Amino acid sequence: MESRRPAENELPKPAARRLQRPSWRDSRLVAGVLLVLLATIGGAAAMRHYDNSIEVLQASHALVPGQGIKASDVHAVKVRIDQAGATYFSADDPLPKGEVLREVRQGELVPRSAVGDGRSVHVKAVAIPVDSAQSATLVKGSVVDIWVSRKKSGDAGQVSYDEPTRVLERAVVARVPSGGSGFTVASDSGAVHVLVPDANIPEVLGAIHQGAKVDLVPAAGSPLKGD
Repeated sequence: MESRRPAENELPKPAARRLQRPSWRDSRLVAGVLLVLLATIGGAAAMRHYDNSIEVLQASHALVPGQGIKASDVHAVKVRIDQAGATYFSADDPLPKGEVLREVRQGELVPRSAVGDGRSVHVKAVAIPVDSAQSATLVKGSVVDIWVSRKKSGDAGQVSYDEPTRVLERAVVARVPSGGSGFTVASDSGAVHVLVPDANIPEVLGAIHQGAKVDLVPAAGSPLKGD
């Protein structure tokens, strides 16, 4: 009997080979791991090299004109702003010397232009006795309009007041009482301290000393207690 010959168009079948688990001795595996490590290290180094962020000072609470800056008033934050070191105080430098020249709100970066010679500050803190219901809503850094109702004498010794008029817009609150009545004039412990421009101090003090009613009305966008 003749043996069967394979057909001319029949291809030989390759023998199946069993897959082998990669080993640390496999040079290709080692090379791949090294490439991944090198890429990770190189990427981290590049990020550090091109990271232009710096730490500057941010106001922990409102800073008002005339006050000095203590460590508790500011904290460091990292920012990525062009020429930030020239515009804002760096956290690596000592605390700024001098006095705050303008209001710096809570959370605002402290600009170098906002601190300087206190002689250029032309506002003074005036203690204004107000109803405790008004002071309860205010915080240091609140912005208020000052309204005055001047006293006038009526019949039979009755006291009445003129229509209120606004004597000052957008004054900054420097201090609020911790509690107690807000009507005492002899002691300012229950009064709200408001920064009044030098030119307006005589009018505000005159109204207080003459027994006028003074109201502090928060301006639009003013920080208030609970905000």
